[in-house]
Amino acid sequence: MSRTLLGPAAQSSRYICANCSNRIRTATVAQRTFTSNRALRQQRQTQKSILALLEERGYINQLAGDRHALDTLLQTRKTGFYAGVDPTAPSLHLGHLLPFMVLFWLYHHGHHVVSLVGGGTARVGDPSGRLVSRAEVALSVHSDNLASMRTQLDKLWGNVERYGRRHGFDAEGAGGGKEVLDNGTWLDKLNILEFLRIVGNGVRMGTMLGRDTVRNKMEKGDGMSFAEFTYPLLQGWDWWHMFRERKIQVQVGGGDQFGNIVAGMDAVKYIVQHSASEEDKAKWLDGEGRLREESTPMGLTVPLLTTASGEKFGKSAGNALWLDETMTSAFDLYGFLLRSSDGDVARYLKLFTFVSTEEIAAVMVTHASDPGKRHAQHLLASEVLELVHGPEQAAKTRAEHQALRNPSLASLISKTNEPGSTTEARTLLPSSLITGTSLSRILYHAGIVKSKSEGARSVAKGGVYIALQNASEDGELKFASVKDLPQSATALDYVVDGLLVFRIGKWKVRVIEVVDDADFEKQGLDAPGWQEWKSNQ
Repeated sequence: MSRTLLGPAAQSSRYICANCSNRIRTATVAQRTFTSNRALRQQRQTQKSILALLEERGYINQLAGDRHALDTLLQTRKTGFYAGVDPTAPSLHLGHLLPFMVLFWLYHHGHHVVSLVGGGTARVGDPSGRLVSRAEVALSVHSDNLASMRTQLDKLWGNVERYGRRHGFDAEGAGGGKEVLDNGTWLDKLNILEFLRIVGNGVRMGTMLGRDTVRNKMEKGDGMSFAEFTYPLLQGWDWWHMFRERKIQVQVGGGDQFGNIVAGMDAVKYIVQHSASEEDKAKWLDGEGRLREESTPMGLTVPLLTTASGEKFGKSAGNALWLDETMTSAFDLYGFLLRSSDGDVARYLKLFTFVSTEEIAAVMVTHASDPGKRHAQHLLASEVLELVHGPEQAAKTRAEHQALRNPSLASLISKTNEPGSTTEARTLLPSSLITGTSLSRILYHAGIVKSKSEGARSVAKGGVYIALQNASEDGELKFASVKDLPQSATALDYVVDGLLVFRIGKWKVRVIEVVDDADFEKQGLDAPGWQEWKSNQ
């Protein structure tokens, strides 16, 4: 019997062909292997099911489907999961990491996971949680973003393998599988008439119009295009394609994706019942034409994270914390995590690391004995950087931050002159911009603030500190609030051995190296206000 892509088979009776019989026998062997490996894994770590582990660590926001059925499925069968991201930028950001963390855990517990890049759906634009439509981008930009994100995900998975081994996981022994896919490979071939016939006939307009995303965008936003309206259906087609080809049964999404996940579940069920081949129906449906429990699509969403102060996690001053080091340096990513509040850090350790809950509890006890040393925050930052950038970069960045925690002038000079240093705490400025210049204006010239007025406001609020020339006996620098300095103070008054050292807030330190104007120009450098200064000479 020939197998069609989606259309109903010519025969109305259900039977299992020889090829399907072989696949079933192969699947049975795979399930026995998975069950054996699962027993070893649970003996090694805990007696909890993987679903209970995910719940304990705080990954589960909502479940689409029956919890008991999902728990049973995960304990008895190798199950397929996927999480997707549209390449609307050339890099993932920190907020994207959470649904992928669920995939990382499942992979190390023997399940098959797919990281899906929306090369096709990105050209439509997901309207979920938005009141204003995304701006259109050139196809060349879209292609560059797609290539960059796929490369980044491949690198991330390599780091995950190493990171898992360090925490005692054996992904190969667990029998898990992983893939990075692009939905453009099948959506680009999709015939619009086939799509409308197979999916469109099963969609009720009343249900679609009643969704919060649609209603909010139409009533409170800039309206909804037909392309945006069909986005959940395209996402449902993705699921159907992977359900059929790769046995992907569960979708993982962000907290704003629950509606899309439910729509995708409905689409898969409808296609199986009305358009799948008879061979596939025999595999997935029971005698009454309903999906068997072990074949029913399900979904889960992770929480939308906010900090203790209510800010969206993964944002810094309104900007995303990118996982591409050319867009957000490892130093700044570490610094963002280091600034996590005491009320957030234990939760973040559970969500963004493989550190066991027992170890996290012990670290929090140590942290409570001396919060100023930020033991828990350093652990969080080190673990996340190891996951994102690898162990070598994580160790280097941690050393850089620890050198700046209670810096001596000698350590700052050492770090400033370190060959190949990527620390963005170091900035070079020409001496002419320093001479006779106020400290607030130096913040602008060094790129610490975006304008001279912002620099003045930052100083007035008391959040900017300058290192004094008289270090303590052990060489540790002492800082004074710029707000409390004499009005006549200039930047040149605080230059020590060619360095000017600022601290912004509690943790952010910036080292400014003062060089001759000629050396600055020779290196091809520039700084805010430098061209203006030269034109006035």
